Amino acid sequence: MNFELRQLAAFVAVAEELHFGRAAARLHIAQPALSQQILRLEAALGADLLVRQRRRTTLSEAGRLFLVEARRTLHQARVAQTVAERAQRGELGRLRIGYTPTASSQQFLRILGGFQRDAPEIDLSLTELPIGSIAEPLREDVVDVAFVVTLGEFDCAWLGEDITLRQLSREAFLAAVPADHRLAGKPEIDLTDLAAESFAFLARDLCPHWYDMVLEVCRQGGFTPRPVHEAGGVGTQLTLVAAGVGVALVQESARLLRDDGIAYLPIRQSVPQVSSGVAWRADDPSPVLRRFRTALAAD
Repeated sequence: MNFELRQLAAFVAVAEELHFGRAAARLHIAQPALSQQILRLEAALGADLLVRQRRRTTLSEAGRLFLVEARRTLHQARVAQTVAERAQRGELGRLRIGYTPTASSQQFLRILGGFQRDAPEIDLSLTELPIGSIAEPLREDVVDVAFVVTLGEFDCAWLGEDITLRQLSREAFLAAVPADHRLAGKPEIDLTDLAAESFAFLARDLCPHWYDMVLEVCRQGGFTPRPVHEAGGVGTQLTLVAAGVGVALVQESARLLRDDGIAYLPIRQSVPQVSSGVAWRADDPSPVLRRFRTALAAD
């Protein structure tokens, strides 16, 4: 059995008009061409769909039943075409978004919320990435977009030409101390005020660069923090601070992760800033990603 959608459309037109001339006019084709399409359809099916009489055309029993399925098939074909067209415009599909907790800034949340409102039928899949992850989840096809952070500036040469990155923001480090800490009420502090404190660091095996730079910030302040409690994530790091286990150096957006039981204090000295950005594969042809990039450019 081998027939075409145009043959189904021809049959439906004849079945509804019960007149070859009117059906041909409706389809904007010549009547002989319409007759040939119906004959080919009947030959493919091995059944007579029409009862052709001298003065009128009627449906056979096979034609009557086939009409129901033909209409259903044509409708589903139109649905499929619409889905394909919308998917090509980036209106349907999936976008896998990776993020690090330290990238959960107000800008990240605004971009995410704005895109979901503008493209409600896009399925957004969120994956939390290890701190320090930038290009690897993209190259390994774990995510389509990665909201990432680094200390200092992003090294675009290190990222490579296959990754496109747009910087979103820079933010300063703050000292996070327990809410009842002796320093909690100060408008700002010196790094040396933390010299005698235990510190909560993000574990070095999660992001050696981050760990080492925070350690270097402390050394530039004139001390090496001891002891150091290592945390598996920013949330755990802040929990240790709230519990009074230690203090921490975190970026400003950490306030969004946890505010209770913690005082966040500006640091008087100049310390490295935290850069936030969003990255994607440069050669990714996804229409959904293209739509996301357009929304990002308009932000």
